[in-house]
Amino acid sequence: MDKDFVTHYFKRYKSLPPFFDDKPDERLGVVVIIPCMDDEFVFSTLDSLECADAIRAGIEVIVNVNSGETTPPDIVSRNRMIFDGLKRKAEAGFYKNFRLLPILVEETVRKKAGVGFARKTAMDEALRRFAAIDRPSGLIVSLDADTLVAKNYFQEIEKASGISRAKCFTFQFRHDYDTGKYPGNVIQACKLYEIYLRYYRLALKTFNFPFAVHTIGSCFAIRAGAYAQLGGMAPRQGGEDFYFLQKAVKMHPVHEVMSRIVFPSPRVSNRVPFGTGPSVRHILAEGRYTVYNFELFRLLKTFYELFPAMEHADRKEKIPPEIMNHIGDKLFDETLAECRTCSASSETFVKRMYDKFDAFFVVKFLNTFNNSDAYPPIDVREAGKILLNRYGIGETDDLYEAITMLDINVV
Repeated sequence: MDKDFVTHYFKRYKSLPPFFDDKPDERLGVVVIIPCMDDEFVFSTLDSLECADAIRAGIEVIVNVNSGETTPPDIVSRNRMIFDGLKRKAEAGFYKNFRLLPILVEETVRKKAGVGFARKTAMDEALRRFAAIDRPSGLIVSLDADTLVAKNYFQEIEKASGISRAKCFTFQFRHDYDTGKYPGNVIQACKLYEIYLRYYRLALKTFNFPFAVHTIGSCFAIRAGAYAQLGGMAPRQGGEDFYFLQKAVKMHPVHEVMSRIVFPSPRVSNRVPFGTGPSVRHILAEGRYTVYNFELFRLLKTFYELFPAMEHADRKEKIPPEIMNHIGDKLFDETLAECRTCSASSETFVKRMYDKFDAFFVVKFLNTFNNSDAYPPIDVREAGKILLNRYGIGETDDLYEAITMLDINVV
């Protein structure tokens, strides 16, 4: 790795001091990072990593047990007990499939404290590990403390890394629907949420949106050199995975591993503002789940399919008024002029337009209709059926399974 480049990263972006000063094994090729706060399930997660089939490369697992300056004392106490348990296992060499590296981060200031900063801290440490052995191609793999992995987890990651020149990877998933661990109503609520995740990606795929990837914190990996180039993970209190992966997909093509190798927990949680935990809680409280109206994706499809023709004409008259009203004439004209001026080819022009009207634009546009009478949110089951019909799939007895299999097969 260009160590000056890594040095530049740590000079430019604030990070905690190094936690380890030893030189990793030269075989190191994968570092899994796990943010953990008050979650003893992490030991089950580590057990699943231990049971995964071995690979040629060396593996390390960094668990960041973290808390903030406002974290209640009882959680801080349980965190320390978890950390002590991890440390004992690490010192005893308990795990044979990987080397465990636990870290404890406490008293993080309120504006930074949260899963984003915890993930960033662990990923920064993983970057240092790869920098020490000059390996920019090493994979930093993001996982969560309550997430199990498949037996072929490492093998699928290694295979994808070997056959693809991509710098970033996402993994297919299925929440853990073990009826022995979770109540039936929680499982059913989580299935509705998972239908939404797949509906959203597949709806974007109907118009070949280049940034249509799953953005789940426990389901991605990035090469160390690319992580540094991207400026690392943002210390957000939630949604850090979405923001980071949308930066990554712009800079580098993303390789989607379509095997289900990650199994997040479906349990209710209020630790983060977005994601499975709060969504399941909301569904259980409301008894239903509404999502973006599919007609909005039809409007977006019309807009994005006009991009090639916009190189030489603005095509405003063909852009759906709902989208033009959202963008505004002035901003649209300025953006179009900039993309034309800075593009040496038609291909570059279209790419620039996508970069300007990216996934953040899509989300903001969709969210403006959350309380609208024009295109009101619809029940997720209805949305799923509309989507399946769009892909030529008729009535089904199992909406969850049908949309899951479709999502796995649409790359």
